[in-house]
Amino acid sequence: MTWRRAAAGGFATVGLCLILASAAQAQTSRVAFDVVAAVNGVKGSTPRREAGVWFDLFAAVRISDGLDIVARPILTRRPFDGVWQKQIYQLGLRYERPSATPAGIGFRLEAGQMPSPIGIAMLENRSDLNPLVSQHSAYYLPIPRNIAIDLPRVFLIAGNYPLGAQATVSSRVWDARVAIVDSSPIRGRGFFGANKPPRLANLVLGAGVTPRVGLRLGAAFAQGAWAAASEMPDPSRGDRMATMMQVEAEWSFGYTKITGELIRSAFETLRADSLIRGGWIEATQTLAPRLFVASRFDSQQVDYQRAGFVTFMTQHYERFEAIAGFRITPDLTLRGGYMVRKGYVVSHWDDQVIGSVVFQRKIF
Repeated sequence: MTWRRAAAGGFATVGLCLILASAAQAQTSRVAFDVVAAVNGVKGSTPRREAGVWFDLFAAVRISDGLDIVARPILTRRPFDGVWQKQIYQLGLRYERPSATPAGIGFRLEAGQMPSPIGIAMLENRSDLNPLVSQHSAYYLPIPRNIAIDLPRVFLIAGNYPLGAQATVSSRVWDARVAIVDSSPIRGRGFFGANKPPRLANLVLGAGVTPRVGLRLGAAFAQGAWAAASEMPDPSRGDRMATMMQVEAEWSFGYTKITGELIRSAFETLRADSLIRGGWIEATQTLAPRLFVASRFDSQQVDYQRAGFVTFMTQHYERFEAIAGFRITPDLTLRGGYMVRKGYVVSHWDDQVIGSVVFQRKIF
């Protein structure tokens, strides 16, 4: 990847979005459509990275009061291999009934392809909502293959958009949800793609409290099969189970926002349960109407048992990123900064210069 290629991709992305915006003439309160396009680049990475490109469309159509059809198709170019991928993150029905009084209770029902019901970083899984350049490593970094070489790939917590149903109730000071989805939150299951895993029912429970404006604390629990017996070298033991526990917090005050999350995922493997634990903390500070800075620290640790060994082994991953962002226009944002990380299977730190161009516009 070169910065010239990254810049060219960014200008092409913005140009396409401007064409889409100018083509949208009729506006209606019953239809919503917005587009996000981004390109990002890395200089100094080992291994070499390509320019990453991201097209993200969201549409919602109001059928009746409170009832919407939502869709979110995605097209991306992966930076680690340059392969283009298409995916559908959301496709389904959503019904909302807000509280009729300030002290009342509102609820939401969702069914179809939807964002994972566990994980606060899912709220930043769009280039314009992510204050930094890179995606959350907790959601997109798989654990090393040498831990479970004969098993499917797993994550601390997957950036997942499963098929399922969810019910959420909330008041001004608390919220709670329950969901049934078709994949474990340590693995995920895409809408498109070859060799998709079997559908495996998982239960997710979550709750949160907002003791004051700007401060929210939450926790969630998920359990279910993460791998089917048919995927195992020894299917006689049945499906392999996984359990996840998660806590999250968000605090906003003045021009500052601090967000963090801790995750503990335990899953059955060929020999013994493996354990992944980790999390991240992120801070964003607005310095001026067009200027902001942000930083994020990610950390993961996995404990596992290798064949022929009685004791457990441990591997670590850490990453730190700091950027400055400038809004050229309300639609166009530039970000640039520094990232350093130490991978799971290496002992050295990898220093990188990173940057991105992000375009976002609500068409109607």
